[in-house]
Amino acid sequence: MPFFTDDVFKDFVKQYKNGNTLFDGWEFYMKNEDYQVYRRPAHDRNPNLYEYRAIGGWKDVRAATLAHVYLDLDFREKWDKNMKSHQRFTVADSANAEDHYDGLHFEIKYPWPLANRDYVYAMEKRVVRDDETSIDYQVILGESLLASSFPQTKGVVRIDTYKQNICLHPTEDGNGCYVFMDYFDDPKGNIPKSVINWAAKTAVPMFINSLKDACKLFEETYPNKVPSLEHTC
Repeated sequence: MPFFTDDVFKDFVKQYKNGNTLFDGWEFYMKNEDYQVYRRPAHDRNPNLYEYRAIGGWKDVRAATLAHVYLDLDFREKWDKNMKSHQRFTVADSANAEDHYDGLHFEIKYPWPLANRDYVYAMEKRVVRDDETSIDYQVILGESLLASSFPQTKGVVRIDTYKQNICLHPTEDGNGCYVFMDYFDDPKGNIPKSVINWAAKTAVPMFINSLKDACKLFEETYPNKVPSLEHTC
């Protein structure tokens, strides 16, 4: 049983395609050679924090490779130095005990003296076909589950406001990809706002660069493994 409906995937593609209003209500935050990042106060989650919207891409990273590497937590152990552990589990639907969906638990290392953080979330991918252009948009949606979905560990802070949505599709030559992403989480704890802002401007670009390097590593390690485009809606 999927956690997200097909309509949610389609709606995120519609947001991306509607370029005229894509950044209404967002303020420009930063950019590098590959991405532009915007932000706005997260009023419905924590008005003291921001949610982020990024747009950009790479000329030499295939869309299918990026989608696969982003979802492959086993492979992530090879390249993400901040990843401590991960585990897949099954969650029973509260409305119907016979229905289940997949959940993920992920623990990330935080720098001393901060405690590690962990996430309990659902993450799923669909391929949304644009009938007018025949473009396949790969969409990955991620959202926190209830904290009670997975046992908490003493000394580890549970992040229960995580959200990350990604829409990507190939460049015209097929060798690269365009990327559109929304992101938010509340790290909790007594972390100064200045530190959170610093992390957003430094750690996020570092992660993006690491993800690009991971895609290169994947294609070098598995040159004949072509990710599939299943779950078209």
